[in-house]
Amino acid sequence: MNNQQISNIAFIGEVDAGKSALINKLLNTDTNTGKTQAATFYQGSVIDTPGEFVDNRSWNGALLSTISSVKTIVILQPADAKRVSAPSGLLRVYPNKNIVAVISKSDVEDADCERAERLLRVEGITGPYFRTSIYDLPSIEQLHGHLLSLQPVSAESI
Repeated sequence: MNNQQISNIAFIGEVDAGKSALINKLLNTDTNTGKTQAATFYQGSVIDTPGEFVDNRSWNGALLSTISSVKTIVILQPADAKRVSAPSGLLRVYPNKNIVAVISKSDVEDADCERAERLLRVEGITGPYFRTSIYDLPSIEQLHGHLLSLQPVSAESI
């Protein structure tokens, strides 16, 4: 995978959507992917948020505060989920953010990627939709490349 690091990104999604595992693959790290209890900040302002931030509406304020400083929000929708847990309109609070839709766990037995895309579309989350599995390196590389394309250009790289 490309050695360039992604930055300025928050990952959100329901509990067990695969946020931490995906971040580990994208950052080429091997941190503990146990239950995320609080927002975890990685080098380059990459933020892993707890699933409760979207599952529990009383935590939506914490989510909004956490994502306020990033340029890109990656929302994970598990391919086997029957609903979108993010409250409608939550991602529209900050209109100048890049929203990247990821269908996670595309390889699980009861995965339905088409349903996941429909659910996201109904919530106003447009494509492209990146179907990923942490066991499918090409899907991770495709997402990584897209996230790199959204990175702000620094004066050093000109």
